Formats: sequence, structure tokens, C-alpha cells
Amino acid sequence: MTDPWGISGPDFVVLYIALLGAVLLVRLVVTGIAVSWARRPGRAQPGPPPTVYQLAFLAGGPDRATDAAIAALVERGQLRVNSYKQISKTGTRPVEPLERAVFDIAKLKTTAVIRAKVRGSAAMRALADSLDERGLLSSANRQARTFGLVLQLAVLVLGIARLVNGVSLGRPVGILLFLTLLATVLALASAAGLKTAARRPSAAGHRVLGQARAAASGPMPAGALAGGVLLGGAVAAVALGGWAMYPDDELSAALMPSAGSGGGGSSGGSSCSSSSCSSGSSCGSSCGGGGCGG
Repeated sequence: MTDPWGISGPDFVVLYIALLGAVLLVRLVVTGIAVSWARRPGRAQPGPPPTVYQLAFLAGGPDRATDAAIAALVERGQLRVNSYKQISKTGTRPVEPLERAVFDIAKLKTTAVIRAKVRGSAAMRALADSLDERGLLSSANRQARTFGLVLQLAVLVLGIARLVNGVSLGRPVGILLFLTLLATVLALASAAGLKTAARRPSAAGHRVLGQARAAASGPMPAGALAGGVLLGGAVAAVALGGWAMYPDDELSAALMPSAGSGGGGSSGGSSCSSSSCSSGSSCGSSCGGGGCGG
């Protein structure tokens, strides 16, 4: 009896295990090279100083940029958060593209829901592209993950083809079936990693971010400009340090995403903004009864 593809079942199993291991090793090596490539010294392209939202993207990716926009709108009274941690619009529609994207979504939504919806928005893509054009972002990590996914899928397809061939010939395929399932899990994990992989700061991006953080933590008075960027206020605090750095602890707790948080719905709750609570209502647990600081 001739062996399918000119290789016996046991030998193919050994080969397939070796391929799975080799792909994992190659993915680790390529990812390491991508990280090293992203850290190469480089110069940012000339242009205007980065905006506070560009700095937020460099510091924490799309979600941090969204958080900074929420903080800006809350501070200006264009958004307010209720005791259910739901954010809703109260003021006029802003002009800045990212702020507008956040404002349009804020209809009794939580921070987590707004983040998820704004990630793929045109405003967020434009923000990332503007950083990429300046050489402040690196796509090496995403490219490495894409290459790893392609290799993983190739091994999976090979295993499926051999499995189908073995079944059609009535050969025992139990071990190969297990390995193919393992290859499927690895491919799905690789695809999930690619989906969540964001473009990270390049060496020039890290340098710009470090300069902004150093300026913000220095003796410069609040509200002063450093390189054209407003370094004082809640917006800059959230942009560079996240919600933990928001100057009002109660609003910080209300705006910070929590595990399992949801959005939407029509349930009410007393509303509060960065400066005041709605009349005749208590601000609830997220904004203390003595008023909502800001």
C-alpha cells in the first residue's frame, strides 16, 4: 500500500509537529526583530507640535486618545456622566474631529462602549495616520503579526488537506486530527492578536512623548504651552497618565471603564458634569453628594 503524498502517517505527524514548532519560533524571532526595528533611532518629520490627542495616542493608543477627548468634553460641560457611569451629551457639538466622534456616540454610553465605537472611526484613523506620516508610529509590530498569521494559516491548511486525504483513504487520523485542532487554535489566537495589535510609537515617538511628560512634570505653571501643547488641566493629565491622573477622584471613578461595563439603554440616573449636578438630584456614588468636582 503506497503512502499518500509519498510520506507515511507517522512520519507526517512528526513533520507536522516540527512545522508547528518552527512557526512558533519564527513568530517569536520576527516579533523580536520588529520590536528592535521600531526602537531604531529615527528623526520625526518636520511639522507642527503634536496635539494633546496625538500625545494621548502615543501614550496609550486609541483608547487613551478617546479618554482624553471625553475628559475635554466633560471639562467643558459638553458631556456629563450619571451615577450609572453613563455618559451623555449636554452641550453643543464640538468642531475637533475626535471630540465630534465621541460626542456623537455619547447617548447614555459608558466609557468602554465609547472606546470600542471610536477605535475604528475615521477620526481615529486620521489621527493615527497623522502620527505615521510624522514618523512617530511604527507598523513593524503589526506587520510581524501579519506574517506570523500567514505562516500559521499555511500550516493549518496543510494539516486539513492531509486530514481529508487520510479520511478518504480510510487511514487512522486521530493524532493528526488533534494536531489540526491545535493548529486551528493557534491560528485563531494569532488572528486575535493581529486584530488587537495597534501601531506603537517609534523611537521618535517615544522621544516626543518623553519630552512632553518631562515638560508636564516640570516647574511649568498649569495651562502653559510647551511646544504648542497645553500641558495643564484634566485633558493633558488623562492624555499622559490615563484616568488615574484625572484631578477629580469621584469623576475619575465614574469615567474609568470597569470590568463587564456595558452601555446604552434608557435607564436614567442623576446626571453630573465636571462642575455641577443637575438640580434636585443626588449625584450618586460616582460623584459625591457635595457636588461634582472638576
